[in-house]
Amino acid sequence: MLSDQELLTLVLSPGTRQVPGDVLATRLLDHWGTIRRLPGRRPAELATLSGLGHAKACRLLAALELGRRSMEPDADSGPLVQPADVHERFRALAREANESFIAVSVNSRNRVRDWWVVARGWESGVNLVPRQVFQLLMKEGAGRVIFVHNHPSGDPTPSPTDIRFTARLLAAARTLDIQVLDHVIVASGGFASLREAPGTGLEFG
Repeated sequence: MLSDQELLTLVLSPGTRQVPGDVLATRLLDHWGTIRRLPGRRPAELATLSGLGHAKACRLLAALELGRRSMEPDADSGPLVQPADVHERFRALAREANESFIAVSVNSRNRVRDWWVVARGWESGVNLVPRQVFQLLMKEGAGRVIFVHNHPSGDPTPSPTDIRFTARLLAAARTLDIQVLDHVIVASGGFASLREAPGTGLEFG
């Protein structure tokens, strides 16, 4: 298996006469510490590194996005009956360095119709309001949904913020006659279902 350094060298080669690909790879890792901090960066942000440039920054981000998409769940897989099914389908989220919030539309048999990354945030949160979520769901005609987000910390335990935000989502969903089946948190340490979490006072559809 190739190391992160070797993979970066392949993506960034041949580099330039002054700064070859392996040197660029070393500079990137020295600056960012890990490739897990690169997804979601803007090309201009990466291009500030000496020798990288805008074109190679775009090439690098495209390679990272391609890798992420290759891990995306297959919409034609089995139904999402239990929180464990949701975790299995979206477990790749646990490896992401920043939080992402996903809305999953399912049919009457809980088979995935479609799903969307509604927002990407930072290591400990995501800037999102219910209006953004339901504007998308109404536009796409989604009537039954499951929400999913990740905890980069590795601990899937729902935070007070998670519970409060889920309560706001449920209130909005009832107004719009959209059924929310669950809100599942995935992390390297496992997963948690807001529907099954005790003492939250949340009422799912």
